Amino acid sequence: MNPQWLGDSFDIVKRFFFCILHGAGYTVFVEPMGTDNWNAVANDYYKLLGGRPRQAPTPTDGKTALFFDPDTGIGQKKTRKHVTIQTIVSELDAYNVVFSFDQSFSRSDSPQAQMKTKLRELRNKGGHGFYYDSHARFLFASNDQGEAVEIRNLLLAAGLPQARLYWP
Repeated sequence: MNPQWLGDSFDIVKRFFFCILHGAGYTVFVEPMGTDNWNAVANDYYKLLGGRPRQAPTPTDGKTALFFDPDTGIGQKKTRKHVTIQTIVSELDAYNVVFSFDQSFSRSDSPQAQMKTKLRELRNKGGHGFYYDSHARFLFASNDQGEAVEIRNLLLAAGLPQARLYWP
């Protein structure tokens, strides 16, 4: 999360996902992966998204989701601007659902082919998931295929067109 982009249209999409998950009874935590002068906007960021700062879930939290907000997206190596599929999968031990902003796509291949590759890697590591595919892309993951389907169905029930949810 780069503070200069706080309140942009991507943040509105993020808030939409948070609202859907909250409505389904999830407690949503955030790993902002803040860059630059992150501390100056932290409170405004959490307020806008409607999430809680990342912490270990407790039994009183009920169903939980963790949102990664890297500046760029999902890459092969973990950096200040990238999260990895392995990191997402490892967090599924603690959270029911993990989702991430992802703008890390090369122009040398189609976005669909790259989403398919990332989803294949997720499956190979034991996770299940899908993408929200638009000007902002988001990967949703769960250890439980039924839960991934449930999240997908919640988004469809909220009115998102099926064509926006990439589930090869």
